[in-house]
Amino acid sequence: MPTQPRDRVLGLSAKARRLVYPLLAVTVVVIVVGTLATRGSAAEDGPRVGGDLHAVGEVGDRLFAAGHNGAGYRATSGAWTQIDALDDKDVMAWAQAGASLLAGAHGGLYRSLDNGSTFDVVQDLPGSDVHAVGAVGERVYVTSPEFGVVVSDDGGTTFESASAAGLDFMGTIWVDPSNPDVAVAPSMQSGVVKTTDGGATWASMGTSSGSMAAAVDASGQRMVTIGMDGSESSNDSGATWTLLEVPAGASAATYTSDGELVVAVLSGERAQLYTSVNGEWDLLT
Repeated sequence: MPTQPRDRVLGLSAKARRLVYPLLAVTVVVIVVGTLATRGSAAEDGPRVGGDLHAVGEVGDRLFAAGHNGAGYRATSGAWTQIDALDDKDVMAWAQAGASLLAGAHGGLYRSLDNGSTFDVVQDLPGSDVHAVGAVGERVYVTSPEFGVVVSDDGGTTFESASAAGLDFMGTIWVDPSNPDVAVAPSMQSGVVKTTDGGATWASMGTSSGSMAAAVDASGQRMVTIGMDGSESSNDSGATWTLLEVPAGASAATYTSDGELVVAVLSGERAQLYTSVNGEWDLLT
């Protein structure tokens, strides 16, 4: 009997079709499952930050992450919200001064009074390149490669020069809530550094150089530095340091109010956050 056209699908004989059709079915299943897996992982995506990730911080009930081209926030649980006002601002650090959320960035120090929904530039530092910020109460520390360390005691409205140090500081500065003259900062040249005189002088705390981020918990006992050549942690306020394993590519860190350590990793153009309590790292979802 001659072969009918319908028996020559894809130019295959009936015998060949018996072998190929099951493979096609498996291929379709793999494609469908792969697509679903990709869509499912979208919930784990962080905010779009661009090619570099600089800062992560907790302010109020929100986590903030930022980089060269963008920034965003999320509540304790929930989806990320992109902060359009900070697009292309290259945010380097987060801090809270009273009711103000502060973001150090190219173009100056930005302030939000609505927990990150809108931002305005602080007029006492217009056009500056702000690379590090820290605050507690009304005390605010700001550093820039242009002018060093400046300090405010009115929540960031006006500033006075403190020292020529800080030209290489980058990231969030921790300020002691019990004594605002004490602060800890990440230095690209000196590693983690500390001031006890309101920013006039800074001394190395004995970590490796190239600190991209320094995180300190609420007690001031636990500290972490994310370095160019590795990360370190301390459980005694920086008296001693040990090597710390963090997710590959980590470039920023913070402690939450409940003591969780959070580190941020750049994945494509988005920030991915990992949390750790007992040394195990879990992707924040």
